[in-house]
Amino acid sequence: MRLSTVLSTALLAATSYAAEESASSSSSSAGAESTPFDEPTPAGALWTAKWGTVDLQPYSQNCLSRNTYTAKIYKLSELYPDLKDFAPDLKIFYNKQLYAGSWNGIDAHGTKRELMRMELSSMPYKVREWLKRTPKQKHFSVHDDNVFFAPGAIYPILPLWVEEPDDGKLECEDVFDDLEIYSNEPADGKVVGKVTHSEKSKGEVDFTVEALLLKKKGKAPTRKEEL
Repeated sequence: MRLSTVLSTALLAATSYAAEESASSSSSSAGAESTPFDEPTPAGALWTAKWGTVDLQPYSQNCLSRNTYTAKIYKLSELYPDLKDFAPDLKIFYNKQLYAGSWNGIDAHGTKRELMRMELSSMPYKVREWLKRTPKQKHFSVHDDNVFFAPGAIYPILPLWVEEPDDGKLECEDVFDDLEIYSNEPADGKVVGKVTHSEKSKGEVDFTVEALLLKKKGKAPTRKEEL
């Protein structure tokens, strides 16, 4: 019983996913919910879409595509015993790392924070390749065929979760491979996207990733587009 207590407490107290106080603490809830004024904005919040339907009106919407995935999802309070086998490695990986945020990058703090689990083999090819190319990234913790990440970690690399549409258009070829043209705000020639989710069953969630390419209406086509 002592080992389980050590692992659970270490993961919650020593990492960026940590609660400000242990779940078993008798401290007042008001103190546990307080947030430092200088706390950084989660990466998911920085990359969440900052636009609505009206904002897209000046642009033609091209290459629209969406993909849906299923993942296990846990609250931090459920890490033990549900993820006891992964707890030591998760503690090391997320040590002193910032929480990427939950859906829309929102940070509920403490044991209400969420962590998702997917099989590596069920993730998109482009995401798997990105993980190989960026071994020092700190949002996705890979353990053999298990990948752990906060929902907010999807947003910074959102286009990699979407397959290009099979419509034969030249402008859509590899359009979601280049993160340099990805933006959270509408602009000519930019790829924008959104993530939506719904609870599938207890401990399981479906999430849909959608992306599209924007072109300013009335803009003359480039030579590449003419070809």
